[in-house]
Amino acid sequence: MKAYSLDLRQKVLAAALRGDRTIREVAELFGVGTSFVNKLLDLHRTGQVLAPRPHGGGYPARLLPRHEKLLRSRVGQHKDATLEELSAHLGEQAELSVSVSTVSRALIRLGLGRKKKHGGQRAQ
Repeated sequence: MKAYSLDLRQKVLAAALRGDRTIREVAELFGVGTSFVNKLLDLHRTGQVLAPRPHGGGYPARLLPRHEKLLRSRVGQHKDATLEELSAHLGEQAELSVSVSTVSRALIRLGLGRKKKHGGQRAQ
């Protein structure tokens, strides 16, 4: 979710400081939560900046563009490869150990569909 803009934050704070509406009414007027309005008031009282903080980070991507290229190539050659086989292929070719979940998310992100293997014949 994207952070609220500084402009919106200033308008919400100004409306809350006017005092002609309750915090709930200010929140409903601007389509934000009451906790957000209270947070802005707290920031104002303590003299802190209203601007949104930068993203806190997260884990770095395990699959780099070169790994995605390897996956794309392998799926092109072996359309029925399982997630385990694709993960093993990355291990052999790029010396990268990733889970099948990581491979699955990468395939979805790359728009690569997979053919599902069936264990036996289907009933007709």
